[in-house]
Amino acid sequence: MKVFFDTNVWLSAIVFPGICAELLATLAETNHKLLSSELVRAETIELLRRKFPRHDEAMALFELLWAEARCLPDMDSAGDDADARLVKTAAQGGAELFVTGDQRVLGWTASGAMRIVSPREAWGVLVTA
Repeated sequence: MKVFFDTNVWLSAIVFPGICAELLATLAETNHKLLSSELVRAETIELLRRKFPRHDEAMALFELLWAEARCLPDMDSAGDDADARLVKTAAQGGAELFVTGDQRVLGWTASGAMRIVSPREAWGVLVTA
């Protein structure tokens, strides 16, 4: 399965223990494919530097894991909505799951075969199914 994490799921996965970290570990250990984009990378690095400046190991871990993801070309979207750009990028790149904790984005209807899911829902699809 092709899975795209939004920026905050990446951030949670590398800074805090919990379901996002477990999802990332599961993707690394299975045949599922992690997709990402330069926009996710830039946003994650900016947030790590601004909110977690003393987490050098988190920055190194992010760079290592992000390098393993398949990088998709970022898509444009109407307006300046980064979330809309990421959802469009994921859909165009063939993602089957777009994982986010953002309630606004969770309420969106995705196009095609891609589903927008919470980390807990992704866990149910990827691990317990």
